[in-house]
Amino acid sequence: MLIYKKHIFIYMNFLELSRQNPWWKNASEIFNDEKIKQFDASDIQWKPRLKYYFKFDCDKVYTLRGPRQVGKTTLCKTLIQDLLTENDPKSIFYYSCDLVSNEKELFDVIHQYMDWSSAFDLNRKYLFLDEISSVKNWEKGLKHLIDTAALKNTSIMLTGSHSIDIKKSIERLPGRRGESNETIDKILLPMKFAEFAESVSPEIKNLFKKHGLLRNSKRQEIIHGLFEGEIDPILNILQLYQDDINTLFDQYLMTGGIPRPVNEFFSNGTINNSTYEIYVRSLMGDLARWQIPEIAVKQILSSLFQKLTTNVSWQSLVNETDISSHNTISKYVQSLESSFVLNILYALDLNKKIPSFRKEKKIYPQDPFIFHSLRSWTSASVNYFESSLEYLSSPENKSKLVESVVQSHFVRFMYNTFPSDIFSPEEHLFYWRGKGGKEVDYVLKSKDNELLSIELKYQNKLQKSDYKGLSSFSKGIMLSKNDFESGNYLTIPVSLFLLLI
Repeated sequence: MLIYKKHIFIYMNFLELSRQNPWWKNASEIFNDEKIKQFDASDIQWKPRLKYYFKFDCDKVYTLRGPRQVGKTTLCKTLIQDLLTENDPKSIFYYSCDLVSNEKELFDVIHQYMDWSSAFDLNRKYLFLDEISSVKNWEKGLKHLIDTAALKNTSIMLTGSHSIDIKKSIERLPGRRGESNETIDKILLPMKFAEFAESVSPEIKNLFKKHGLLRNSKRQEIIHGLFEGEIDPILNILQLYQDDINTLFDQYLMTGGIPRPVNEFFSNGTINNSTYEIYVRSLMGDLARWQIPEIAVKQILSSLFQKLTTNVSWQSLVNETDISSHNTISKYVQSLESSFVLNILYALDLNKKIPSFRKEKKIYPQDPFIFHSLRSWTSASVNYFESSLEYLSSPENKSKLVESVVQSHFVRFMYNTFPSDIFSPEEHLFYWRGKGGKEVDYVLKSKDNELLSIELKYQNKLQKSDYKGLSSFSKGIMLSKNDFESGNYLTIPVSLFLLLI
């Protein structure tokens, strides 16, 4: 009787495995996958540049991290779609781990697939384990399979929505992830403004293709030239489209870079309340697994959004919340950073060229849609979309969100400059405050250990005094609302500049 029950359990498990992998019977079933159908039916189809940085030609364990709703599962399914064109469908295994409780169940799921697939002549196998971070101690089950050579000739993709969980767990697999000269810990963030513009505007996309702006090296070359006062001819061409670019930028400030709200906005002219609430609820669910109370998150975010773009200390947040310890505040904010909600920007110690961790910080939302969702939630708004429109109708508020967008883009720019699985933005990006009221919004540390300063003034008219912070640095750029001119420090519209990142 026990054996019978065991066989029934295995049989039912395999039914679930086969349901999640319908292409095993027929490769064309991938086109009936809900994520693929939604993608194909979308008016705005975002194809992340990250997609082209995966190579499944050797034994390797990739991780793919990113916020909820950003499209990690869709990216996995499109990668599977590509693999199906050249591989036996039975060599490709996808499994959503949301309902897997622990490492033993995970081990059983993977082992069952590997045992079943061994009956076929498969040169290489491809495993996609989605939302692995929902499985307690998942790395133990994977480690045992790797150590016993059960995953030989297998390429693996693990996805998760919480950076700390994936990073800490993957550190327990030293020497077991395959040799590679590339970064194998990938992060899928919402669309940058450039990706948004090329996805929404065929004209902008054609300009990018024609002038090589789809290449990261080309964009980096142009940006570094700007610090030398050099204006690439492509910028003169893009100036012709400045009104269109500004319109796209205003739209980006509403939708951010998450595919679903982008599509709803361009299809219906609005974004459904449920779309905002899906993001909020999924984030709260993730944080609850880390024993972070919802009420504490709401209080912290409410305080931070009121202080957006200003300097804050952990103690100042203690004073405005029911949380009694600055250590607890720090822990919760860093968890929100690890959940791809916030970015923390540290002050620069100008003499040592390192972050000053004891000084006040600036804390920014990572994406406009994430910001609108959580700000509306903390303020108990009835209509999230109308609340977002009202917020952006204030020039002061709009300027604050623009500053946040620029900061998140510079984090990406510095990662592309220093690509590494152990990249830490606080080592490369800072704000600076000096004596006499001098301040610079962003300071980048280049490969040559040179400090590059950037000031943002999102206003209709610039004054000479606006440049006083930049004067403390030998190289700098002024990001404006519309002005484009040369001088001691080149001035360029922020929307145009962001197309280069």
